[in-house]
Amino acid sequence: MPKNRPRCQVCGGEMKRNGTTSKGTTRWRCKTCGASTTKARSDITHAAVFRQFIEHCTSTTALRQIAGDAGISRSTMKRQFSWCWLVDVPDPTIGHEGRVYDQVFLDGTYTAGGCLIVAATLDHVIAWHWCTRETTRDYQHLLERIPAPLIAVIDGGQGAASAIKTCWPGTKIQRCLVHAQRVVRRYTTARPRTDAGRAIYQLALNLTKITDLD
Repeated sequence: MPKNRPRCQVCGGEMKRNGTTSKGTTRWRCKTCGASTTKARSDITHAAVFRQFIEHCTSTTALRQIAGDAGISRSTMKRQFSWCWLVDVPDPTIGHEGRVYDQVFLDGTYTAGGCLIVAATLDHVIAWHWCTRETTRDYQHLLERIPAPLIAVIDGGQGAASAIKTCWPGTKIQRCLVHAQRVVRRYTTARPRTDAGRAIYQLALNLTKITDLD
């Protein structure tokens, strides 16, 4: 019997093709007891759901829109995603052992479950670590797994700076220019009312336009 021909789940007998369902799926009927069924491919279904889950987590696409594209309700989509949250995220550090980078970016993102601090290059994640807040010790847990780069870019937090001095003493520290702009905007606002405020804010905006040492 061909490998792709299922056995009857009622009596174990041989099954034969018996037309298709309204969705075009092949229907099978048992030659012995007459039970009818379809052959499900849970692996394909789970792969499709996981791709939708990754899209939801890594893009700005709303859950309602993803559900609408799949032709189901938001609550059904949320229920289908329930098992995806239980999948362990692979540790990316293993693929970068012994590799020295010119520049590494360090930053933390706060969620309802805690803080995720990440070490990354311009195009991929090197390592990550879950914590409650960005402490020196938590950054040390992150940095101890990575060879010291030439330059580390941070947001100015004391936790990351202290950890770099301990774990990567020879690494140069650069303040993230975008974070520096945000600090200035916090004091001047995006629409300063004074000439001095406008001049300072313009200097901050020019930080991200720097392309060389001159």
